Amino acid sequence: MKKIIYTLTCALACVFNAHAQEYNLFPASDIDADGWLWFDTQEKIDKYIGICDEENYKVDPNGKPIQLIYADIMPDYPMSTADPYWIGAGEGGEIGAAGSRTGALKIAAASSNMTANGGGFVVQMPSCTSYSICLSREGSTYVRMMASKNINTSFTNYDVISATYATVFKPLFRGGIYTWTGIETLDNGNDDAYTLKGNEPIYAYFQSLTADPIYIHGIRVTTPTNSTVGIKETTTNTTHIFFEGKRVVLNEPANIYVYSIDGRLVANSYGNEMDLSGLTKGIYTIKAGQSTRKMVIE
Repeated sequence: MKKIIYTLTCALACVFNAHAQEYNLFPASDIDADGWLWFDTQEKIDKYIGICDEENYKVDPNGKPIQLIYADIMPDYPMSTADPYWIGAGEGGEIGAAGSRTGALKIAAASSNMTANGGGFVVQMPSCTSYSICLSREGSTYVRMMASKNINTSFTNYDVISATYATVFKPLFRGGIYTWTGIETLDNGNDDAYTLKGNEPIYAYFQSLTADPIYIHGIRVTTPTNSTVGIKETTTNTTHIFFEGKRVVLNEPANIYVYSIDGRLVANSYGNEMDLSGLTKGIYTIKAGQSTRKMVIE
């Protein structure tokens, strides 16, 4: 009888352990002992951070596991960027103070606090057991978490998982450095609500509703299955498009193509910049290298 009980106990323990098994989304060589992927080296940024499909405002299915999203603010559509040398906020909300971290995704600000047009980033998850974010800022921080189960969904149509921390009464935190855990359990309370946690692919979109940049220092993602092999080693898109008034500015020389809203090529050039002040009012698509951005000329 003792042998039977012992055998049954061992079997139940094995079943429990199998169900409790978690795997980190990122390889052990790139995470710390606690499973965090920190954005503190250019190598990790080049490997895991990319730009979303800016032309269609959605996930790039051939892009990196983590994709930066611009702020939806006309006419410049400010970009979110990654900088391994950026120093975030520490104690008291002061940049570089005790507890601060170096290296961050700099999430583009919203037009005003609690306005849903700030920048963000999306993580392509093959499945999700847990999700945590380490972030910092100088003051009160307003955000919302959104998601879609369909890779082709426009960010505009993502489901709001939680907007709990989007009001003046309840910011996510009030300055300094903060570790946000339990994100996988959030839901909006509706009858058709769902969480990030599950065995199917999901696209988790963090959006800023804060009038100043937010600094994302690292993330921790675990999955119920070993899915790290699914991370794509894509070619880094090194051409980035910036706007300075009615000028297009690139970080490196490239062919620049300007298209009208009906798809006509209206201007093109080669170089680091291009002046578009001669164009009439309207919405234009700017393409350079593999990058695409929209520009509004008023």
